[in-house]
Amino acid sequence: MNTVETLSPETEQLLRQQKENWRDVTSPASGTLREEEQLKTRLKPRQDFLSETSHLEENEIPYACLLIPRFSEHYLSGDITQNLPVWLREICISYGWRLESIVIRPGYMHWVVSVQPSTSPANMIRIIRHHSSRKILSEFPRYEKQNLAGDFWAPGFAVTAGCQFLPPEEISNFIKLTRQQQGTY
Repeated sequence: MNTVETLSPETEQLLRQQKENWRDVTSPASGTLREEEQLKTRLKPRQDFLSETSHLEENEIPYACLLIPRFSEHYLSGDITQNLPVWLREICISYGWRLESIVIRPGYMHWVVSVQPSTSPANMIRIIRHHSSRKILSEFPRYEKQNLAGDFWAPGFAVTAGCQFLPPEEISNFIKLTRQQQGTY
């Protein structure tokens, strides 16, 4: 059944008035647009906008990591212990990682970080040691005098999957092994 809608004269008059009220508006950025078009543009969802909700917590892999200073007499104490956590947090944020916790002792820096599965632990450690070394050696010249390599940290690292810090005996063994390999133990 076909139906034809007819509008009452009052409704037609009201529609005409509404159309006349849509006057042109000049915008320096877009030229002349009708208010109606501007409203539609503002309310229309962008087709080129892609939003990705972060659910990385489900997919992230936590690692407990350990670095020791290259020189055994370069202790992580005093003013450097205030800066290292801030720098490590900045590095993690910059790379999309989440710093879970950090412990700084005179002989080592130990932290837990959660990263995406596509980030290898070795690459993450390489990035952290590079950026933190740069910061340490520029902010604390006392460490740079002896260290010609430009890397504050000793060769090697300890890393395990999981949120648990390494046990003290494993930390001691790692430090001892590293110092033996350096010929300083």
